[in-house]
Amino acid sequence: MQTNPASPSAESGRVQSIDRAFVVLRELAGTPQGATALDLSRRTGIERTTVHRLLKTLMHWDMVAADDGVYMLGPECLLFATAHASRQNVRRAALPYAVELQEKVLQGRSALVSISIPARDRAIIVERIWTPRTPMNVIIDIGNQFPLDDCASGKSILSTYPDELCLATLGKARLDKIRPLLKKVRQAGGFCATAGRYKRGLASLAYPFHGRNAAALGAIVVSGLELDDELDVDSSLAQHLQRACENVSSALQHG
Repeated sequence: MQTNPASPSAESGRVQSIDRAFVVLRELAGTPQGATALDLSRRTGIERTTVHRLLKTLMHWDMVAADDGVYMLGPECLLFATAHASRQNVRRAALPYAVELQEKVLQGRSALVSISIPARDRAIIVERIWTPRTPMNVIIDIGNQFPLDDCASGKSILSTYPDELCLATLGKARLDKIRPLLKKVRQAGGFCATAGRYKRGLASLAYPFHGRNAAALGAIVVSGLELDDELDVDSSLAQHLQRACENVSSALQHG
């Protein structure tokens, strides 16, 4: 039976107050509009007085900000996020190939090229490249993070994980739900395509890239409104995407 992350057992060696602080931070990360201390107490199961003390400490370190009793992530979080992304050199390795896809392969089509990395059970977009032909609502409407099991880049990344890591990342219920699709993505070498998932008419193609380990460090994603003829693994765009990610993997492994 899985224990509450806010209440570590004595054998875990973890510090309860730090565990609880991260539970609160993760709750705020999934609540862009912010939340009150009472909301956070109800969602996390942590006593309201304890939540208040945690928030006060987190605000001291700028990990949390407040506006009229509503709490949200603070600017210090961005420092840690960018430091993590920089340490892996993902953006440096992938950006040239993402730009090349946009300029030489898509050649002005109304599409968006993104670089995503995994963070626990979510895919986080760390870079986007578009052209003046890309509709502004496509750029704005697509979020910055998605559940790994609910987007093309996430399924592409998950397809490289061993079963035990997939289970630890998603949990049994979520993993069982996507097992058949994950099998198909693995058979396609990590290629995944979706259509109309987050916006009507919007299609996405994703392929993973690797460092020195088998599990992907991230994925390059091409999303657009005119890609219905490119959703097959044998399409021209899919082949270019695969080669780009293979080049990124080589750069990460030898960099």
